[in-house]
Amino acid sequence: MSQLSETPLERRKHARLDIALSVSYVVKDEDGEVTEMAEAMSSDISATGIRLMTPTPLENGSTLDIEITIEGQMGEPVYATCEVMWQNQISDHSYEIGAVIRYIEEDDKRRFLDFVFTQMSQLVGMTSNQVH
Repeated sequence: MSQLSETPLERRKHARLDIALSVSYVVKDEDGEVTEMAEAMSSDISATGIRLMTPTPLENGSTLDIEITIEGQMGEPVYATCEVMWQNQISDHSYEIGAVIRYIEEDDKRRFLDFVFTQMSQLVGMTSNQVH
């Protein structure tokens, strides 16, 4: 008789959307002073977090002020404050970081969540259409 192996519990509370969006960010130190400014691309987003491909390593616990350019939306980017939770080195000049959104204005949050929901709905629609 074979035994079932336990799988690790999924810690994510929200579905992830694999999408490349342009993200500008600044890193701030404990005093709120800017220590770095750079451009990155998202590799996935959720209602509460974002995974970025960055050109330099970032320390876990670092505070990032980010601007997310949302496809198809004219006007202001979405602004948020994030905390770096983890990172992996991908290559000599590429790092993957996971950040949780700690603060976002209500209007930006609404626009961001509307975008995520719309993209996920389209993806689910495409998937269910392909099955039939």
